[in-house]
Amino acid sequence: MFTDILFQVKCGDGWIDFSAHKLILSMWSPVLADMCDKTCMKSDDTIIVEDVSPMTFDTMLKFMYGSFSDQLNDFSFLLKLYKAAAVYEINELKDLCKEKFVCSTPNKNNVFQLLDAGKLLNCESLIQRCYKILQVKTAEVLVAQELCNITPAMLKTILELPRVSFDSEKELISWVLAWVKNESLKHSSKSFKEILVDFLPYLNFLNLTAEEFAKFWQNRGNDLMSEQEGFSIFMNIAVPASHPLPSWCPSTPKQRDYRNQNFDSLSSMDSIS
Repeated sequence: MFTDILFQVKCGDGWIDFSAHKLILSMWSPVLADMCDKTCMKSDDTIIVEDVSPMTFDTMLKFMYGSFSDQLNDFSFLLKLYKAAAVYEINELKDLCKEKFVCSTPNKNNVFQLLDAGKLLNCESLIQRCYKILQVKTAEVLVAQELCNITPAMLKTILELPRVSFDSEKELISWVLAWVKNESLKHSSKSFKEILVDFLPYLNFLNLTAEEFAKFWQNRGNDLMSEQEGFSIFMNIAVPASHPLPSWCPSTPKQRDYRNQNFDSLSSMDSIS
């Protein structure tokens, strides 16, 4: 009622209008205050916004008008809201988002979102809490997230962990190959091998038995690696250092512990779900 500024926020191919009061916005955000001041020099009191979604902008407005959104419990959305609050210098909203993140308990459903938040906030305690969940409940986290929702960045995070809750490297590699197959079906422009190549250096093929590797090769063949690379890996499993390894394969496999192996220091985290 009696608003004096109009925001048009980009939404797909169109725009969504939001009316507001310059005075209220100026009290909360120096960035919005400056934008409002500039409109005073024009005949049209309309501001175009293209850097945040309508939902995010609407939530920012509601916050400045004293209304809180249920979406503050959605960590993916909360991360977008925090970034928008930083851009528009709404410090109280930034602090609210930060508090929600820092006080939250990572579990198999939210751990990746909270890990992203921890890195953005440079909050080492939150980051470490997330890593503990990922190490102790790796398999459970991946099941909860579902194969189709795991991003390459999430997979890389898992493969860089010093501990995982898989029973063996064989089980981990099997899961990775299932993920790659799913990605190749989702993105027809990239082949199985093109997707897998970025993750090969993280897979400890040398920790497999010769029989385990042979089964992987039998199932995937040249989709897994070239025949020469496969032969080299197989021979190095059978007789270590007997053949030159592929350029992507480290001569010393990455140290990785598996389920029930050296997990004593993390056992206290098992109760977190």
